[in-house]
Amino acid sequence: MKYALFLALISLGINQTLVVAAIPTLMAWSEQTPNSPSLGVLVLAVNLNLVSYWFGASRWGYVAKKLGVSRTLHIAALGFISANLLFFATFYSESPHVWQIGICRILVGAFSCAFLPMAQMLLAAKNDATSAALSRLSSALTLGRLIGPSLLFLPVSFEYLLLIPVVMILPVLCSRFDIEFVQTPLGTEQELVTIRDRQYFIYASAIMTTAIVAVFQFYALEFLNLKGYRAEQGSDMYASLMLATSVLLIFYQVRVIPLLSQRRPELFLPILLFALMCGSTTLLAFGEFWWGLGLSLLGLIFAISGLPAWYTARLLASEENTVKQAKLSGYLTRAHTTGHIIGTGGASLFLHQQWTLTFLIAAFSIALLFCASRLHLLTNDPEQIKTY
Repeated sequence: MKYALFLALISLGINQTLVVAAIPTLMAWSEQTPNSPSLGVLVLAVNLNLVSYWFGASRWGYVAKKLGVSRTLHIAALGFISANLLFFATFYSESPHVWQIGICRILVGAFSCAFLPMAQMLLAAKNDATSAALSRLSSALTLGRLIGPSLLFLPVSFEYLLLIPVVMILPVLCSRFDIEFVQTPLGTEQELVTIRDRQYFIYASAIMTTAIVAVFQFYALEFLNLKGYRAEQGSDMYASLMLATSVLLIFYQVRVIPLLSQRRPELFLPILLFALMCGSTTLLAFGEFWWGLGLSLLGLIFAISGLPAWYTARLLASEENTVKQAKLSGYLTRAHTTGHIIGTGGASLFLHQQWTLTFLIAAFSIALLFCASRLHLLTNDPEQIKTY
């Protein structure tokens, strides 16, 4: 994977978390108060990039087929740069409005959704879409999400911080990403059914994975609140917990997951699923203690860091057509976003009903265990398709 594209993925992570972390700054800029009814509109505007990201992720494969990968990535980079420069310019407009933020964020999502599917397609085209390589690819986004909020501590105005992702994505415009598009004939009806069922379980696994992450974020807030950490102290503790989680995730993705997948591939999935169940069980039984939270984090983060690379590798291996690989990768991005929505909605319902969030995490973990196990059976023995 070229460093220019790896750097671009880091810039995407920075852009997302930087803007979300700067919501208090945007409140002051748009003259909102914490109790203003328009605050919800501001939060919605900031996250509108997720909507265009969801819709656009599966479209860039067709663009790459018509224009080529290099030109497609150049267009995406130019669009991303333009959207962020437009966002930068709104800070100097005479009559700022929240809808300006919304338009800029929609444009950011529409162009940024091209990079991850294209990156995964390039790995597949070079026969390098392994769990190790995909794990390192994911670490770029994780690193960006870690760096983003940290930039707010610099003595620099927020609007100038927006230029950092713009600068980081410039090398894409100077790079070429040429591959040969492979067209493959259709298989037998049984082969097509088997492949489709594998893909269904992959997408279900992706939904469950991000749903666990979304619910755990709410659980961490609830845990700190029950421990007496509120207001600024609560924010500081929550930020510290998320920072520690991100550092642990990067360590797993860069070092542990690639090493394990390469040296003991036959034990890779069993170890991940064992860590998942140990983490969720520990959280369910001892989640009210700090040591229980810490031990559950070790297991859950390890599983979450490795499972996406594992099922993404199988998704890309299920299709040799390079355009369809990009499309499947886009659908996988949609599945991850859907899981975040489901997890957030489920956690909100549980909090409203005053139910324990650990039960929801355990339920999603069991569902993920089932989907990953069925996918493993279908991948290694296609005849298993007949058993359900």
